[in-house]
Amino acid sequence: MAARGGVLFIDRDRLRALPDTVAALATTLRGGAAVAVFPEGSTWCGRAQGHFRRAVFQAALDAGVPVQPVRIRYRGVRGTPATAPAFVGDDTLLASLWRVASARGVVAEVEVRDALPPGRHTDRRALSLAAQREAVPVRADGHLQ
Repeated sequence: MAARGGVLFIDRDRLRALPDTVAALATTLRGGAAVAVFPEGSTWCGRAQGHFRRAVFQAALDAGVPVQPVRIRYRGVRGTPATAPAFVGDDTLLASLWRVASARGVVAEVEVRDALPPGRHTDRRALSLAAQREAVPVRADGHLQ
């Protein structure tokens, strides 16, 4: 996908480039294309939870488009959280993909949540928190499902 130009990487070491990246995303969204982002910037092993990074949500606000939260969970053979898909530390993308492809019994559960309509959230902080509440399953006791 990256070779065909369909992927835009966010260089977290060059924060000055972030406004241009957000503007490019907003332009793409205004053109009617769908954009998939991973606002946690990492994966989690099902035992910890990160926070969504807010910057990419500005693109949706600027374009006036809805945000469609999606939950992705990886389960092992017994239904417990699988750790093979975790992208942690200095892993390369290739090493992570190889680990997932060679893992046995890992099942990806994908759940599309209700879209967050444009105009309901006034800033990227509120929008990112709303999306996180929809995308990251939390039990009543505060632990991940």
